[in-house]
Amino acid sequence: MKQVVCAVVMDGAQILLARRAEGEHLAGLWELPGGKVEPGESLADALTRELMEELGVGARVGAELTRSIHHYERGSIELIALATQLDGGITRLSVHDAVQWYSADELAGLPIAPADIPLLDVILAGARA
Repeated sequence: MKQVVCAVVMDGAQILLARRAEGEHLAGLWELPGGKVEPGESLADALTRELMEELGVGARVGAELTRSIHHYERGSIELIALATQLDGGITRLSVHDAVQWYSADELAGLPIAPADIPLLDVILAGARA
């Protein structure tokens, strides 16, 4: 099973999501940005690398917030959400075509990547507490 890390970037009650670009797996769906962990890589190093590759932004990666397993037709992943602070602004989009801040209320009608839904439920429940 592949391990995939994702960044939980919060600004008050809002969370940063990225939309998969046309032609990408899960095109048009919103997700927490991140990517696959390479062999021998720590979770924090993998997330830092993925954010630089995909969004052109440095990051400070903190604690693990939650994780879940999701089964896609192409295989299963363990998705691991890590608290993250971005160092500067996003300078490029390589696999996404948009990034946007959303409040919990705004997520209701948004097309979210299936693996991210249980993570967002836990993260946003914690943010409301």
